[in-house]
Amino acid sequence: MTYFQNLDQIAESLDIEPSTKDHPIKRIFVIDGDHLTANVGIVRDSGNALHTQKEHDEVLVIIDGGVNFQVGEEVKEVKRGDLVFIPRDTLHGPILDEGQSFAALSIFGPKFDKSKPDIVWDRDA
Repeated sequence: MTYFQNLDQIAESLDIEPSTKDHPIKRIFVIDGDHLTANVGIVRDSGNALHTQKEHDEVLVIIDGGVNFQVGEEVKEVKRGDLVFIPRDTLHGPILDEGQSFAALSIFGPKFDKSKPDIVWDRDA
């Protein structure tokens, strides 16, 4: 594991976690600590990427794009540099119009166990 990474390079790499290839949000896992996990999520397709994580609080740092983002019932336009807190078991996600893209650093607590999927996609509910 490296202690130093560049978010712009990660977002441009397209080196996504294979288990997320069919998800609306493609993820690149960058940090797995004892108590937290961080990944870079990338969305390049318009439409519904709303979802919940029943077991994890999440903090997002927007690193690319300007899109509408929903947390619970609230929708706000976010852009590079914005910070978003998402409580566990709260519907959330970017809402992209045609031609928009989005990338964010997600920090999950507690640690995200990739062997036990915790994401429920709104489109599948």
